[in-house]
Amino acid sequence: MGEAGAWTLIVEGRAVPAAPGASLAAALVAAGQLSLNTARDGTPRGPFCGMGACHDCLVTVDGRSGLRACMTKVRDGMRVSRQPALPEPSADLAALPAGIPILTTDLLVVGAGPAGLAAAEAAARAGATVTLLDERPAPGGQYFKQPSTEDAARGADSQAATGRAAIDRLRRLGASLVSEALVWGAEREPDGALRVGVLVAGEARTLRPRLVIVATGAIEAAPILPGWTLPGVMTAGALQTLLRSDGVVPPGPVVVAGNGPLNLQVAVELLRRGGTVAALVEAADPPWRRPGDGAALATAGPGLAAAGLRQMAILHRAGVPVLWGARVVRVEGEGGVERVVVAGRTGATRTFPAGFCALGEGFRPANELPRLLGCRHEPDGRGGLATVRDAHGATSLADVFVAGEAGRFGGAVLAGLQGTLAGRAAARRLGRPVPGDDAILLRRSARARAFQDALWRLFAAPAAGLARADDATILCRCEALTLGDLRRTIAAAGLRDVASLKRLTRAGMGRCQGRLCGEHLGSLVGAAPGERAGLAPQMPLRPVPIAALAVEKPEWGGHRRSLLPDWDPAETGERVAREADIVVIGAGIAGLSTALFLARAGRDVLVIERAEPNALASGGNAGSLHAQLLSFDHGARAEGGGGPAARTLPLQRDSIALWLDLARELDRDVEIGRTGGLMVAETERDLAFLAEKTRIERSQGIDSHVISAAELRTLEPALWEGFAGAAYCPQEGKINPLLATHAILEAARAAGARLLTRTAVTGIARDGAGFRIETARGPVRAGRVVNAAGAFASVIGRMLGVEVPVFGAPLQMIVTEPAAPLVGCLIAHADRHLTLKQARNGSLLVGGGWTAGLDPVHGHPRPLMASLEGNLWVAQHVVPALRALRVVRSWAAMNINIDGAPILGEDPRRPGLFHAVTSNGYTLGPLVGRITADLIARGDTDRDVAGFSVARFEGKAAGSSSA
Repeated sequence: MGEAGAWTLIVEGRAVPAAPGASLAAALVAAGQLSLNTARDGTPRGPFCGMGACHDCLVTVDGRSGLRACMTKVRDGMRVSRQPALPEPSADLAALPAGIPILTTDLLVVGAGPAGLAAAEAAARAGATVTLLDERPAPGGQYFKQPSTEDAARGADSQAATGRAAIDRLRRLGASLVSEALVWGAEREPDGALRVGVLVAGEARTLRPRLVIVATGAIEAAPILPGWTLPGVMTAGALQTLLRSDGVVPPGPVVVAGNGPLNLQVAVELLRRGGTVAALVEAADPPWRRPGDGAALATAGPGLAAAGLRQMAILHRAGVPVLWGARVVRVEGEGGVERVVVAGRTGATRTFPAGFCALGEGFRPANELPRLLGCRHEPDGRGGLATVRDAHGATSLADVFVAGEAGRFGGAVLAGLQGTLAGRAAARRLGRPVPGDDAILLRRSARARAFQDALWRLFAAPAAGLARADDATILCRCEALTLGDLRRTIAAAGLRDVASLKRLTRAGMGRCQGRLCGEHLGSLVGAAPGERAGLAPQMPLRPVPIAALAVEKPEWGGHRRSLLPDWDPAETGERVAREADIVVIGAGIAGLSTALFLARAGRDVLVIERAEPNALASGGNAGSLHAQLLSFDHGARAEGGGGPAARTLPLQRDSIALWLDLARELDRDVEIGRTGGLMVAETERDLAFLAEKTRIERSQGIDSHVISAAELRTLEPALWEGFAGAAYCPQEGKINPLLATHAILEAARAAGARLLTRTAVTGIARDGAGFRIETARGPVRAGRVVNAAGAFASVIGRMLGVEVPVFGAPLQMIVTEPAAPLVGCLIAHADRHLTLKQARNGSLLVGGGWTAGLDPVHGHPRPLMASLEGNLWVAQHVVPALRALRVVRSWAAMNINIDGAPILGEDPRRPGLFHAVTSNGYTLGPLVGRITADLIARGDTDRDVAGFSVARFEGKAAGSSSA
């Protein structure tokens, strides 16, 4: 950096020079600062992907934690410090918005690389109003990287100049180019219109475009091998960004390795910038061993093929060892890269001393946005997913196009042509006149695709997968989970799906949301290619500051009911008739607890589950153990005047005690604890409400009382200092439902219970003294049936001709990035929808009954943007330190709405049918199971449950929920 002395950073108290315009990551690399933060396992981490996807370059800047160094521009005097695994929340990350502006545009293009620039230009030329968004500080994408420093500008080549010209043309056409624009979410309005959530320079905007073109490009595939998390290991694209955008040459010597022509280009660029290339390692065999493929490449693209030969000649003249048919098998060093070990096809190894290692092993489409919107995808044959689209980028959704590598990798030339075709098609769909036809563009696209196919035939190499990893190798970078950790969990639990592996290990749940490990997680469990290619995208698509989204919303009483999604009859597996004494329908916590206690009583029990165990409502639970009434379970907003919920309180108290007993008995760490619960009050009216509520709770045997503002601040000093007091219940607590349900499942199996998964019940009929249960995997005969189907209990009831007044209420939860201990109790609010607690890993879980929606494509519960915004406002209002944190992910599940109390016991209308359904399911799960098992096994139980029978609804309509 020739002008590096122009600005000064204060890094851990030491002055470090920085070039104006550089990224913070580049400035730190130039200064030899490769270790930027500490991972969960205590190891150092540094920049890796260079494009903001991996979140391994997090630092604290001027008191604001969690900033991505690769996406942050330097400022003179900026104070930078290493970030610990659990940072202390400090400076707010954004100002709270009074509201989020809603903007309209004809066409929204997401991604300003070759495809996005071409699409925006084509549509703008036709007269469409175009808004082009890109997350990086400047347009150009990964291919048209624009120089941001003087040093970088001095070395700019024709590739950068071509990008610059495209950017200038687009601006002259009047299109709106918006950089530092992070698309965090998207959904459909009730009228079907698209709604896209964006942060622009940290401020929230909502865009309502008529059409969207997704041109988000690709990310580099992660090479899983020992040492790949060491500071100084980067992707090849990240190294190229340092060279091209920032003019920074990393500490050498550098090993450039992987598969594909990008590595060749990067090695040459490194030499031209004055760097030292220790070796170029290419997994493909040398091209002279494939003369036919080489000739096909020269025919398909003679100019590009000649450029490749020139690059090879440059490396040869520089004396760079080029190892064909070889791969890096491990990177070694203490706290950073010191040696790179390479193995050839024969297995012989060679070690290169190095200070830096760039690994480029192919690309995967950055397709989170089209998958979130519901565009149809299919396996691409390379381990990823390809968007199903026509030659103009039109997808299965009429208002969504996908251009370039967001749909399938194909190189920059093809991406630009696809962008032009998509832009012209979008303009036509908007009713704009588009001159000429697309025949020439389509022919050029076909030639570009032919060149790419020839190129990758020449560079064909066996997939590396996990072959180089050993049990000690980190696979999930965010959660610091090793391959051995994951293999042991899979073997012990008999897992066969990615979702269950995520629930038991948190793999893929960190800041990168599985972008780097998702494909490998799928291969470990033997998932189908479609599932293996990527984890289901959720909002936010990238971590976003809580403060930027927090907007106060109107609230309501109780749960908003929703139509249930379809009861999916799709099933897999052999078709075999089965018999059991008792069949339990539903493998959530209520059903599995019932199976556990029935099996322990010596009964033959079979659990039938339409998905995987704990995959639906129980697995979507946040793990609050409620002993007191929620705010909308008491008073004017409560169902049935609050009486049914109040009668349930002794069950909740005793079920928490049963949870604690089971955790001790099973000797499993399910992260359970009686932390105590607080329901905070802002006003004297709130205090009066809590005084009456706690009086009722005490009458039901719950230890609950009102505490003063001073007592509240002593218990939880991080809460807003303006609270007037709170209700405190020491019996409340929390549990990790991802681990706890599995512990119950294992115990039930050990006691003899059987499990039939991925099997939806399609019909139930009387069969003599018992029942015949129809499934696509064959009939099941049972003497008795337990309806533990949660929100779908009404569906099961109707199969037997009885009404079970259970309603679906899809709710959502929010997870923050991990932080140092902030709150210890389970937190709720007397007059707002909120539950909040901190998990053992440091993440805060935020919920409280905020309504979710249903995915319009698949029918699964999905978070709503407005509910996320409103829930976050209440959360940061109660715990102001949340303004210094980000949302990492959210999820939604189908909650259960009855009348505030469970439905338990035998159905008097259908003897032999038992209901085990409750709207406070996770707290009550074990006790509901034990009561149901008692009623079946011995015809009685140790408590009076007559008031919880379905018979209480006879002659009256089920209570309605306020909306």
